[in-house]
Amino acid sequence: MVRSPLACLVVLFLITGCEGSIVTPGKLPPGAGGGTATGTGGGSVVITPDAGPVPCEPGTQQVPKLLRLSNHEYQTIASDVLGVPLPASLFTRWTPVAQVYGFDTMSETRIDAQGLEEQLATAQSLANLVLATPALTAHCPAVLAVQTPACSLKPVYSAMDDFSDTQGRDCWSYVDSSGAPMVFDNANARWRKAVDQGVYLWRTGAHPGGTVDAVRRWLSPVDGALALTGAFNDGDPTGGDGVTVSIRKNGMPVFSQDLPKRGRAPFTLSFAVARNDQLEFVVNRKTNTSYDSTGFAVSMTFTQTPRKQAWTWSACVEPLVTRLASRSFRRPVRADELADYQAMFNTSLQGATTAGFAEPVDEALSAVLQAVFLSPNVVFKPELVPGGLDPSERGYGVASRLSLYFRSSIADEPLWTLAGSGGLSTPEAIRAQATRLLDENRDRFTHSFGGQWLDFRETTVTGPLATSMQKESHDVFAAILQEDLPVERLLRPGFTIVDAPLATHYGLNIPGMGGGRVSTTERGGVMSQAGFLVGTANGSEFRRPIHRGIWVLQRLLCRPLPKLDAATLEEIGNSFNTINRSLPLPEQMKLHRDSSNRCGGCHSSIDPVGLSLENYDAQGQWRTSYANGAPIVTNLELDQRVVRNPHELALAIEAAPDYRRCVADKLLTFGLNRGPRDGEACVMNELGRPRSGPAPGFKTMTVDAFMKAMQLTEVTP
Repeated sequence: MVRSPLACLVVLFLITGCEGSIVTPGKLPPGAGGGTATGTGGGSVVITPDAGPVPCEPGTQQVPKLLRLSNHEYQTIASDVLGVPLPASLFTRWTPVAQVYGFDTMSETRIDAQGLEEQLATAQSLANLVLATPALTAHCPAVLAVQTPACSLKPVYSAMDDFSDTQGRDCWSYVDSSGAPMVFDNANARWRKAVDQGVYLWRTGAHPGGTVDAVRRWLSPVDGALALTGAFNDGDPTGGDGVTVSIRKNGMPVFSQDLPKRGRAPFTLSFAVARNDQLEFVVNRKTNTSYDSTGFAVSMTFTQTPRKQAWTWSACVEPLVTRLASRSFRRPVRADELADYQAMFNTSLQGATTAGFAEPVDEALSAVLQAVFLSPNVVFKPELVPGGLDPSERGYGVASRLSLYFRSSIADEPLWTLAGSGGLSTPEAIRAQATRLLDENRDRFTHSFGGQWLDFRETTVTGPLATSMQKESHDVFAAILQEDLPVERLLRPGFTIVDAPLATHYGLNIPGMGGGRVSTTERGGVMSQAGFLVGTANGSEFRRPIHRGIWVLQRLLCRPLPKLDAATLEEIGNSFNTINRSLPLPEQMKLHRDSSNRCGGCHSSIDPVGLSLENYDAQGQWRTSYANGAPIVTNLELDQRVVRNPHELALAIEAAPDYRRCVADKLLTFGLNRGPRDGEACVMNELGRPRSGPAPGFKTMTVDAFMKAMQLTEVTP
């Protein structure tokens, strides 16, 4: 993988910055691999309970963990900070972030060398994107116009190495002092006057004529700077009175010296040149031309004038870094952090200039931007733990909690403004922003929270209907959230939202050609959506109801199943080998259930759920019999209720107190960025329990869960 020469400087800055000025001394040290931290300073979140003390005893306060952004959060934040969509390809090779309690927002995944390499590659791409986005650098001074080189643009020119038989090659011309071009004498490999007058120019020297001088002329291809090193020397010390040598820029001398016999005239010069400026190296006779052959050599390092030479730290870079770092850090960048970035910019600029980069500012700015995007202040979440932010930054901590929960990203402009003005200091203000953010970011919350909980964010389904299936799950969830319907409507919404291909797959009549919302009691619920049905239908016919049953128990009822130990796996294998596969599927599963207590313990819960969904085949289409013609019949019980079909299963789950509590568990866990503790179980009961009167809708429940999460993670100075 190709790396900028400044990449090592970025990595060095990251390593030293973790314990330097990127993180204020005494605050949390966001190391490169997660870990734990404690703090006694001001907390990142301070909120007074909005309904009195938590009506239960919270668990013992544990040492907080410094969590990192999920890959999804990082992508969303980077996209919002830059104001442009980012291709998923920038993140596909990142180290996968493990799901903890069902979500990837609370991972402590450590980054290995390969993972850091991939993140550095992404940071370089983001830096390049900044430089290529005019809106982000609109405040910078105007860029110089592009110049078409007047001749070959090279980093180094040499009178000897560039010598040729062609006028103008590599910007060199061969003329006399009247300006008349010479002609090339192939026999002697030198330039001379058309009518030989003793004026010559060859690879390593020149000889003047009696009436005109020998002139080696160089033309500047573009604006730039020259650094010349060379010398004239006597080429024929056997006689004569010497010569006068000079270097002229556009006719004006910049170097002139008498060169006596056996003498040498070295020179070292530096000056700026503009496009089409002429530099002439002249050998002139004195009283006569006898023995005037003169040796000559020059090497000229040419540096093109950067088009962005006016992009200084104060005029361009500081405002850009301040904005990007502050928004990425999710709190204002501090003065000492900016000082470090300025030092890095200056060092990088000097290095890039010395290395001869055409645009040193781009190299230096890219190095700083990479350091910003890989900063621990971006990658980790110090706002979630005590001491992670200064007391003066508490408002930004609250804003970040709100925005990560509802937007999976940075605070939007209204929330950022409130954070800076002290407008997030009361529960009422926070709740108002939570409600606003949920209304304005419904699709984002659906994608991040709903997509992880109900497994449609990154679907494993393939085929022509995969996108249609994923979109149905997303759109139905978002509609129930928007309309603040009870969470039970996730099971039986009474409608679905499909496009034409998926409607055809379901056998639904839809208005118009493009699809849309359709009233139906047969589709739309979580367990009747093709995305769930197809995604859990992998494997054999026997395994399909098992996969579906486990999914429902764990995701909708939060009922964990014991891990399979070696003995249980052995019994499962023995049972599989003894079952007659020609029997109807319910009978096969009964034999497996009854084969041992180990199998029966789990399958007594799994089988009622999975078999009641057998009216849906592996493609999620409705059926009343198996492929062999056998009817689909089951009469098992879930929570002492017979569930013979998908409708009865939905009613049974809806009636189970575990369902609302499970929804509350998922919402609260998502807000806490950790699993609820034992002493907080009553909070989930409170959130999940219908209150007096109608049960709160899904949107209300979501906002309530966030407020409870803030309350449970309250930090006081």
